[in-house]
Amino acid sequence: MPDFRFCPLCATALQPIPAGRPDAGRPACPRGHFVHYDNPAVTVFAFARDARGRYLVLERAREPFFAQWDLPGGFVEAGETPEQAIRRELREETGLEVEVERILGAFASRYGDDRWTVDVGYECRLVGDPAALRLDAEKSDAAWLPLDRLPRLAFDGERAGLAVLRGAPVEGA
Repeated sequence: MPDFRFCPLCATALQPIPAGRPDAGRPACPRGHFVHYDNPAVTVFAFARDARGRYLVLERAREPFFAQWDLPGGFVEAGETPEQAIRRELREETGLEVEVERILGAFASRYGDDRWTVDVGYECRLVGDPAALRLDAEKSDAAWLPLDRLPRLAFDGERAGLAVLRGAPVEGA
């Protein structure tokens, strides 16, 4: 059963829509107020490049993928565009400002074992000094590395974005 168990309008317990009707099996309010769609969340990540052509990677301090390397990024919040989200996430996680240069693509991924995401990948240019980097509690380490020395990234979407950045074909594309 999904996170929603009750109608957000009338608090009636959700019930599966009967077979033979549109959206059969989805949890819905029996009074017709609400149908729950368990859609994937939208996330963003950035290949943030400094003036020396190095890219920022961060070590995760939390699950999923504790102690693995990933990129600055996170979930897009309500009322926010993906571009606004990547700028916000970089500021929150690192204290750095970036200029978005291009979108690498949108990639299917998973956050942990059960939450599907659509990851929007960006290539960004650092605005300012990379030495100004300060990590928040979500990250335990950081490194600026050339593209050919980036470690294996934690998330499928990030790895697909790296293939695009390197000019390689993306699996499933």
